[in-house]
Amino acid sequence: MKTELFTKTMLVIIAVLLFLNLVSGLLPVRKAIAQQDAGPVNRYQISAWAASIGTYGHHAGYFVVDTVTGKVVDKKEEVHTITPK
Repeated sequence: MKTELFTKTMLVIIAVLLFLNLVSGLLPVRKAIAQQDAGPVNRYQISAWAASIGTYGHHAGYFVVDTVTGKVVDKKEEVHTITPK
């Protein structure tokens, strides 16, 4: 009895989903339009890097460059050391 109810419920759900898929194919599709006044595109370049310093540490950092002016906007460098136990 429970398996029949479950099977019928699943078949109804599948039928409804197939019907919705058919109906969505009949609806008109709107095209995406890019905004022209969004500002400069590809203005900043972000680069990140990391390197191993032997067995007990690594060196990592990043920098952000403004490609219009050529100036470095932000940068950070860190050295992480791991103390052996």
